[in-house]
Amino acid sequence: MEPGQEKQVSKLRRPFVLAGAVVGAMVSGWYLYRNFGGSGVTADPVWTRFVNVALIMFVAIYLANLLRRGVESIRKR
Repeated sequence: MEPGQEKQVSKLRRPFVLAGAVVGAMVSGWYLYRNFGGSGVTADPVWTRFVNVALIMFVAIYLANLLRRGVESIRKR
């Protein structure tokens, strides 16, 4: 890329990332609810919960971004 050029940002980027964050938050909430529930099984340690919630959020946003790229490639055809 030349110094004077800026990279074009897709118009679909923000909605897909936002949707991924919302889905990640919902799945994280479900995970935490199930972990604190009275299932009789010992709950995960606190550090494991933080790591799992971070991984859930990362994967949800990453998959939303992959889905966006697929939608964009289909729209270009």
